[in-house]
Amino acid sequence: MIAVSVQELYDLVKSLSKSEKRFFKLTVSAETHAPILSKLFDDLEKSRSFDEAHFQKLLKQKSKSKIAIPSEKELIKLTYDVILKSQRVFYAESIRGHVFKDEISNLRNLFDKAQYKQCRKMLTKLKQDAYAEESFNFILEIISIEKQLLDIENKFGIDTKSLEELITEEQDLIEKAKNSGEYAQVFSQLNYQIRQNMVAKNIKDFEPYDNLLNSVLLNNKDKCLSKKALVIYHHSRALCFSKKRDNVQRQNEFQNMVDLMDKHPFLITEFPKRYLSAINNILSVEIEKCNYATAEKLIESFTKLKSHPAFNTTDLQLKIFTSTSNAQLLIYTDGGKSEKALPIIKYINEQIDLYKEKINKEELLIFYYNFANLYIYSQNFELAEKYVNIILNENDKLLRQDLQCFSRIQNIIVHYELKMFPQLKYILKTSRDFYKDQKYLFKTEKLILDVFEELLETNSAEIVWEKFLKELKSVMKDSYEKMANYYFDFLAYGESKVSGKKIGDLIYSKQITNWKK
Repeated sequence: MIAVSVQELYDLVKSLSKSEKRFFKLTVSAETHAPILSKLFDDLEKSRSFDEAHFQKLLKQKSKSKIAIPSEKELIKLTYDVILKSQRVFYAESIRGHVFKDEISNLRNLFDKAQYKQCRKMLTKLKQDAYAEESFNFILEIISIEKQLLDIENKFGIDTKSLEELITEEQDLIEKAKNSGEYAQVFSQLNYQIRQNMVAKNIKDFEPYDNLLNSVLLNNKDKCLSKKALVIYHHSRALCFSKKRDNVQRQNEFQNMVDLMDKHPFLITEFPKRYLSAINNILSVEIEKCNYATAEKLIESFTKLKSHPAFNTTDLQLKIFTSTSNAQLLIYTDGGKSEKALPIIKYINEQIDLYKEKINKEELLIFYYNFANLYIYSQNFELAEKYVNIILNENDKLLRQDLQCFSRIQNIIVHYELKMFPQLKYILKTSRDFYKDQKYLFKTEKLILDVFEELLETNSAEIVWEKFLKELKSVMKDSYEKMANYYFDFLAYGESKVSGKKIGDLIYSKQITNWKK
């Protein structure tokens, strides 16, 4: 038996929706220790925060029941198991896999009871439903029963189909399942490659993605033997185009993926995370194109997915929250409306505190990086430093290396603006050492290091900033370098140092027409 801590029980209770909690109450009422389990559940559910000492006292409370009381560890585990049991039953009819398993059990029972006519009738309908949802593994199980049924029917002189036809059908299903697996494997390899590599900085970095796009599986959608395989085909191609910075093809592939899944809703139920990823990427493209009004409307539609039954798990609800909140941050930060983004930061931090460890580290890094940008643009450098330090203190140096690299640039800017020059000198040195280990370096990154080193050695800051802005504008003519300005508006920052205007005001003046798109 796997041990369960009070903290783990508390976390599970807090993850339940209102309807799930109500269903637990129904489930627990049939349990031997119902009053004790229900009371413990209520105490955990009502608590605003976790206090282990408080809950240990609750566990020691004695029940008035004459039934033997479980030990503290047994009580925790029993409550945990009943919650999981209630979850299984609660979702049994909504998760198609459970439905198919139950129906296949019914088929076997009917066959064992020699109810062959009913078995054939149920088998035909179940098989039809399984085909409609491309549940190949379940269809193979159904065919194994059908082979036995066919043998019986032949003995009764009932002619349905031949064994050869079933074998051919079985082989076709195996090919489709194999094909779907091959696409899933390609996607896994691509996903691993993306997570290992930083943002592409030159044409050579595009080669792995060009190779994938030209591969047998991703070069022609006719190789897809099922709709499930086609979803993964579009998803894989979209990610390749994303890395190649081809937003036209990226958006096209993701839109094809959404259209396909909308047309066949079982695909949304089967691949809810892929659907959210596609919607999020379509939204991201609109933000990158600075179509802020369009992006705001997409966020509204995205948020409404919270009520869709396919996304009613805590994990997917969190994905909707992180995606839409980050999108709102980017719209208002990159669109020059920083005053509208500040309340969003407050809301995000409240949600982070509420969900604690349920939000993964990558999502947190994205939040904190965007927070830092917003505070720099708002010229609140003290708060910007707080979030930059969180990113720089990340232990996993392979996690979002792009953000960890650009946060070093943020750190340089923050220390300069706070006039922390002795620390800045050290930061510049360590940053130089850090970039030595990088395979490629943006010209913009090198220019930033050079200009701040020069600023520490000169009394003519105005001349240095004017020179920097001129060189930066020249560098930004390179299409590869424009990607650096996506992570941080270096042009607006340079212009603010030359003109004396606020960064946020300069950004808004550039983006004002984009709010009308």
